[in-house]
Amino acid sequence: MKVEPLKLTPSVYWVGVNDANTKRFEGLWSIPEGVSLNSYLVLGTEKAALIDSVLSRFEEEHLTKISQVVNLSKVEYIILNHMEPDHTEAVSGVLEALPRAKVILTPMALSMLKAFYHVDPQTMIVKGDDVVVDLGGRTVRFIQTPFLHWPETMCTYLVEERILFSCDLFGSFGRLPEDAIMETRIKDIEQFICSASKEYFAGVFTRHRDYILRAIEKFATLGIEIEVLAPSHGPVYTTSIKHVMDLWASWSRPDYTRKVLVVVGSMYGMTLKFLDAILEGIEEACGEPVVRNLVEDSPQKSLEAVINSPALIIGSPTYEYDLFPPLSYFLDLLETKKITDRFVGVFGGFAWAGGGMKKLTERLNALGFKMIGTPVETRGTPTQEDLERAKAMAKKVVEAAFKEYGI
Repeated sequence: MKVEPLKLTPSVYWVGVNDANTKRFEGLWSIPEGVSLNSYLVLGTEKAALIDSVLSRFEEEHLTKISQVVNLSKVEYIILNHMEPDHTEAVSGVLEALPRAKVILTPMALSMLKAFYHVDPQTMIVKGDDVVVDLGGRTVRFIQTPFLHWPETMCTYLVEERILFSCDLFGSFGRLPEDAIMETRIKDIEQFICSASKEYFAGVFTRHRDYILRAIEKFATLGIEIEVLAPSHGPVYTTSIKHVMDLWASWSRPDYTRKVLVVVGSMYGMTLKFLDAILEGIEEACGEPVVRNLVEDSPQKSLEAVINSPALIIGSPTYEYDLFPPLSYFLDLLETKKITDRFVGVFGGFAWAGGGMKKLTERLNALGFKMIGTPVETRGTPTQEDLERAKAMAKKVVEAAFKEYGI
């Protein structure tokens, strides 16, 4: 891969990297297509500022790109919008290479910086939304955006060019094509916007949906006009800014559709034998089923599918008197991400002893899901009667959800 910076505007360069080796983002989310770690260099007539950094293993590539744009001694600021290591792990080496650089960050970010890397650099602490730094013909402004998605997070705004460096907000999984970061140069841009970005939102941001809506409202209130949207992962947007922001707002509310998520796990395929009947019930209620097999699909694909689904149908076998472990993990994620308000129905089976359905219904009720109908459970392979009960249950769940939300 070419080790060259990419020019966004006459005064802004991308000096980030593409990470094709990390297999799980945050150690959790499968990223077979990798992820970009976006870092930006802003040039004024008097000073230069680096916005965010990269993982330490990419330090040499990162610094090489910076040095191809400007003499390293001219970089006077390192702006850390967010302290997560994918944006900061190389900071110790970067500080050594940029001897004049002062770190700009929030108070909580400073405490994290010291705890993470045991460094004590010159700093400029940002409080509030009115702090600005003049680079000479270019002014950067800092906007507090806590819990997007850590509490210390801020965004940086380049005033003259109306560029919002939004850090993780509006980001996306998937590494960038070589020599491309602007959306206008990426052929499969809709895949980034509607698929990779939604999976990223689902895995990283679903717990912080209210904060996303507050931030979008805050940008409008502060009069932040955005002509370039530059997140820390994924493409930089120019023509699709409103589309991307509207989608993130829609996922955050959420705006329910007629899609109905069916999440199922099975050890030997017996629980899967319910599936056709479940799908028939959903379709009879005019729902659009989306199936996720927890044995085969990555967890974020299930989270992504549940975002706009008002109803959820869950199928699980009993595993040693308890829930099937992949299903238990999925419920853990729903609880962590605060997605616990859907209409739900359950089905499953057991071999030599039950218990899974009881544990599943207890867990769902405790979390606050709206349980509809009676759990459908069978020993071994479901009979025709079992299938009819499953079909009726699925239809009832979907009808109740659609009636509640006027879908």
